[in-house]
Amino acid sequence: MDKLQIRPSIPQTILAILYETGSGVVKSFFPHPYYHDFCNHRSKKSFHPAIARLKNAGLVQQKENGIFYLTKKGEKEAFFAFINAEAVRYKKPKLRWDGNWRIIFFDIPEKKRHLRDYLRSIIKTLGFKEFQKSTWIYPYKIPSFLQEILTEEHILPYTRFITTKDIDYDEDLKKLFLL
Repeated sequence: MDKLQIRPSIPQTILAILYETGSGVVKSFFPHPYYHDFCNHRSKKSFHPAIARLKNAGLVQQKENGIFYLTKKGEKEAFFAFINAEAVRYKKPKLRWDGNWRIIFFDIPEKKRHLRDYLRSIIKTLGFKEFQKSTWIYPYKIPSFLQEILTEEHILPYTRFITTKDIDYDEDLKKLFLL
């Protein structure tokens, strides 16, 4: 999941909602902010086939009382759907550059490689660009949910953030981010 989508699909929206809420019935999806941001123009009837596809893919299951929840397989997909939804919402409306560069660098031990891959996929999804190996750059404020993820996943001790206006030559970076 390297690129942000313009608008998450209905199945991705459902997964993101289930990731955030833990479980729910179809009616509970409609008051959620993701529905209003990504699906408000679509028929509510289109949620039933989307849920059927998610069930067939083994990503969600339904209890007898009609409540949907994520399977183990669905948890990872739902997490990335949630990150994508948050990143799209964060970039809406278009962020304005304040002249500061945000740099994250990390040194995660090889035995925790899965955390390194995990962090890299999150920051790529947000729109960070690789500056050098394990050093990524971004021109906008860092969303608060990224800090929460780093803390919850015990990645924070291996990372550092720097905010700076001063980079000797940043014309190539400005082009990279279309600034």
